[in-house]
Amino acid sequence: MDKKLMNIIWGGLIVVFGLFLLLVTTDVINISVNTAWVFGILFVFGFLICAGLYFSMHQTQFWPLIPGITSLGLAILILSNEIGIRSEVGAGIFMLFLGLSFFSIAILHSEHWWAIIPGGMIASIALVIFFGDLQGVGLMFLGMGGTFLALYFVLLNKPEKHWWPLIPGGILAFMGMLFLFFGPVEFGEYILPVALIVLGAFLIIKHLKQEKIIE
Repeated sequence: MDKKLMNIIWGGLIVVFGLFLLLVTTDVINISVNTAWVFGILFVFGFLICAGLYFSMHQTQFWPLIPGITSLGLAILILSNEIGIRSEVGAGIFMLFLGLSFFSIAILHSEHWWAIIPGGMIASIALVIFFGDLQGVGLMFLGMGGTFLALYFVLLNKPEKHWWPLIPGGILAFMGMLFLFFGPVEFGEYILPVALIVLGAFLIIKHLKQEKIIE
């Protein structure tokens, strides 16, 4: 379908839907409407519009993926009570969809590998919402660390060497393990000595590798 015609069709549908909402709001059309369902369907409609834009541009532009997938997450969040999902779970699902919007960019447009970082960071926050308390914080840090470690392996296929994701990835994963295996009181007691051990080991390994290169 021609891109211009596609835009006209989507524009016309938006105008019709807007007029319908206006008539309902002003009681010209007198029907009982559940507000949650109205806005939920509206955001699903927003997802379809963004999906239509993405494919009408022959998948050359990645930006419709973010508002499109995010709109779908918002629809689930708004309708969570209506479809029997607890509101806090709905909030977590929304964060997952927000992270998924960036992951989709990295998957469908591999040249934009940077999208893995915000995708993983945002999706990891959902773990705090799902699990709460100290366990959720630990899983969040593990998720964030896993994001950078995954990025490291993705960048192995690039001609340039990118070892820097190992640093934030290792630190965040280490913090996640501490939160999971030690209580809030013991956490502060263990973090400094263990951090010193890890730092010292890193310096030793780095020095040994430099000596091997020189030889």
